[in-house]
Amino acid sequence: MKSIVSFSIIISLAWCTAPEKDIENNPITSPVNLLHALSLVDSMKIDGETLTFIRIYADAPSYEPVPAVGEGITCVDDVGRFMEVLETEILTYGNSDLTSIARGMTHFLLYMSREDGLWHNFMFADGSINTTHKNSIAEFGWWAIRGLRGLAAAYNIFSYGPENVQLLEKVKERIAAADRHIQKAVRRYPSRELTELGMKPAWLVKNAPDINSELLIALTKLHNTGDFDYLDTIEKISVGLIEYQYQEPEHDLNGMYFCWKNIWHNWGNNHMYGLLEAYKITGDSTVLSSTKIWADSFVPFLIKNDYPREITVSYSQEYSVVDMPQIAYGFNSIYRGLRLLAEITGETIYFQRSEEVFLWFKGNNIANTPMYIPDKGRCFDGINGYSSINTNSGAESTIECLLAIQERGAF
Repeated sequence: MKSIVSFSIIISLAWCTAPEKDIENNPITSPVNLLHALSLVDSMKIDGETLTFIRIYADAPSYEPVPAVGEGITCVDDVGRFMEVLETEILTYGNSDLTSIARGMTHFLLYMSREDGLWHNFMFADGSINTTHKNSIAEFGWWAIRGLRGLAAAYNIFSYGPENVQLLEKVKERIAAADRHIQKAVRRYPSRELTELGMKPAWLVKNAPDINSELLIALTKLHNTGDFDYLDTIEKISVGLIEYQYQEPEHDLNGMYFCWKNIWHNWGNNHMYGLLEAYKITGDSTVLSSTKIWADSFVPFLIKNDYPREITVSYSQEYSVVDMPQIAYGFNSIYRGLRLLAEITGETIYFQRSEEVFLWFKGNNIANTPMYIPDKGRCFDGINGYSSINTNSGAESTIECLLAIQERGAF
């Protein structure tokens, strides 16, 4: 029988940005304002264990958390990514006040995962797990990999100190459980199967390039700790993603990475960022060449066409476009990939293009409206049209915006 006690996280202003450090030890402070994000953070005790999470939705004008009808009050999708925000704040900017939140969120991720490596996504207000919603049924897909991203961040945060040994062991157990599902897919290499795009790799998790682009983010982070050997897996997933790249030099979409079947979408297209993190490990020139085609050909197409939301390609190579809505998730995916390419190559053009994409947050967008409010730490949920802004500010929009600002190092 679960015993549940719910309580709100008390937010101090010290948590909003990292305190100024001794210039000799840490001369920089965090570029992000966590005020709104932390207003969505809550905790509850289940069987004596404190689980911390971030609420899914916050609607204007009050920006108080609101329930997600039929889903729950929080989800692994958001907590997993917010753990990466906390990782940077704690390890780069020395904001140790956030460690207790990271610990509670790690416990939440462990709670939502299972010993067989499958994950649920949503938790209800009473602390029970939503096991029936189509986006919360136990599986190894989107939310499992977002959870793995969070556990990879937790592994870095809690790698030191005897007080963290027990928690770290639990994290390692869940990573090992997830690895069984990853290797089940990767063992199919180099087999291929017939798809809407012809013969394509059959060794990606769920045959979904978008999911695997996020998986690369988690696996490269774990590999870089030195405690995990994911080199072979990283190499094979990279090959799979590159084989899903559209390479037709005279076509508008040259360089585009398909996300799902014959579709590219502006949310979850982390191919560029994931592949470049892989390149930093493998040094594979094929990977770098692929990302440059994306940056040189497809990104200019996106900019010229006001960043469409979705593109579908037919057998005849014709394509259709869905324009709206525009969301922070999509812009962070593009921005972080370009920014990392700029840092790796040192080429000015990629810095310039990354800045052009980032300016969406500052108001250089089709609605001529700043999407991030620095003094509130709030990012609007999206742009629905040329004069229509979704001024709600839920967890996903906030988190993706914060990740972009952290990557840039300033707003």
